[in-house]
Amino acid sequence: MVVSNLFLLPGFTFVLELIAFLIVLWLVAKYILPPLRKAMDERADHIRNSIQAAEDAKREADELAARRRELLEGARQEARAIVDQANEIAEQLKEEGRQRGLEEHARLVASAQVEIDLERDRARSEIMSELGSLVLEAAESVIGAGLDDQRHRALVEEAITAAQASSTRGAGTDR
Repeated sequence: MVVSNLFLLPGFTFVLELIAFLIVLWLVAKYILPPLRKAMDERADHIRNSIQAAEDAKREADELAARRRELLEGARQEARAIVDQANEIAEQLKEEGRQRGLEEHARLVASAQVEIDLERDRARSEIMSELGSLVLEAAESVIGAGLDDQRHRALVEEAITAAQASSTRGAGTDR
């Protein structure tokens, strides 16, 4: 038995297949791999740029958020200051109103006191005048004779002086 085909020795078909494979491999390496490699490099660059842009956008968003928080805190502090200032102004206005009320009260009390004093003096004068007339009538009825005008005035003055002295002593104890 003779083996015509040895497995370890390459045959003509094998050599042709190997040459065809190497030619296809060379064609793939020469014409297909460079555009494919270029497309893959472009895609990698695009992905790298997208990642960098995303990182930049995230960093910018973080910075904007921090700035927004600072502005918001500043606005809160300003609002607190405005509210505090408004409260102080309201307190001042309240105090000014209270002071004006006290001043108006004191003015009204003083004005009323002046009016009371004037009315008391007027009433005292009227009473003294009427008292003088009553004393004169009483004196005429007691004496039974008329008084001349000079004597009449002297009696009235004496009665007024006596009444004023007694009312001054009574008024001093009232106060």
